[in-house]
Amino acid sequence: MEQSLSQTRQHPFFDRHTVLGTIVLILWAYFIVMIPASFVIGVVSVMMGLGDPTDYIFLGVIIMAPLTLLIHRLWFLPDFKGILFRGFLKTLRCCPVILLFWLVLCLPDFLHGDFPQTFNLKVISLSLTAGFSEEVIFRGLPLSYLKRQLRSEKQVPLIVIITGIIFGLTHLTNIFVGASVSASLVQGVVTICIGIFLGAVFMRGGNILVPMLLHTLHDMLMLSFMKADEVSAVLTEEASLSDISEVLLCAALAAFGFFLIRRSKRREICDMWAETWSQTTENRPETPAEPETLQEV
Repeated sequence: MEQSLSQTRQHPFFDRHTVLGTIVLILWAYFIVMIPASFVIGVVSVMMGLGDPTDYIFLGVIIMAPLTLLIHRLWFLPDFKGILFRGFLKTLRCCPVILLFWLVLCLPDFLHGDFPQTFNLKVISLSLTAGFSEEVIFRGLPLSYLKRQLRSEKQVPLIVIITGIIFGLTHLTNIFVGASVSASLVQGVVTICIGIFLGAVFMRGGNILVPMLLHTLHDMLMLSFMKADEVSAVLTEEASLSDISEVLLCAALAAFGFFLIRRSKRREICDMWAETWSQTTENRPETPAEPETLQEV
C-alpha cells in the first residue's frame, strides 16, 4: 500500500532549502559525533591518567556515530527507514575491487621490501575515528538527505560527486595545522576520489556501515606503513612525483565508483532509495529502466 503525501511528516526547512539543509546536516553531524566524544574522553583520560586523549577518542566516536545515525532516522520518521543495517550484504557485494586497489597501492612498498611496521593504539584510534566519524558526517547524513531531495536518476552521480568534493575539500584545512600545501593538495584530490568511490558504494547498496568499515581499514593500512613516532593524519612532508601514481590509482577507483552507479543501474538505485524514504510512486523517477541481458555487479 502506498503512503500518501498527507501521511508524511513535514520538515519545512529541509523540504525547501536543499543546499542549506545539506550544510546544516554536515555541521550538526560533526558537532554531535566529535564534540561530546572529545570532551568526555578527554576528561576521562585526564582523570584516569591514560595519557594522550587522542589515543582514546575512537571510544567516544564509535558510540556517537551510530547514535547520530539513529537521531537522523528518528528526525525523519516515519518516512526514513535508516541506513545503518539495511542492505548490508548488497552494499558489501560492491566492494571486492577495494582489495585489488589496496594490493596495487602497496605493491611498490612491497617490491622495495617495505611492509606494515606499526600497529599500535595511535593507528587504531586515528583509523576508527576517521572511518566512523567522516562516513557519518560526509556521506551518511548528507548523501541520504540529498537522495531524499534529488530523486531523478540523472541526479545520482551529481549527489556522489558533491559529497565526494566536500569530503576532499575539508582535508585542505590540514594546511592550517601544519600540513604542507603540496601534500594537502594531493590529499585533497585523493580523498575526493576515494570519497566518490565510497559514496557510490553507499548509493548503490544503501548501507553506511560498509563504507565506515572500508574507510577504517584503508586508513589503518596506510598508517601502518609509517614509523611509530611519525603516525599522524597531518602530512608535513612535501608531495613528490611518486604521489602521481597514487592519484592515478585513486582516480581509477573513482571511475569504478561511477561504474557502480552507471545509467543502467540508476532505476534500481532510485527505487531502493525511494523505498528507504517511503516515497510515493508519483515521486519516483520516471525514466524507464534500460534492458539488461546479463547479470551485472
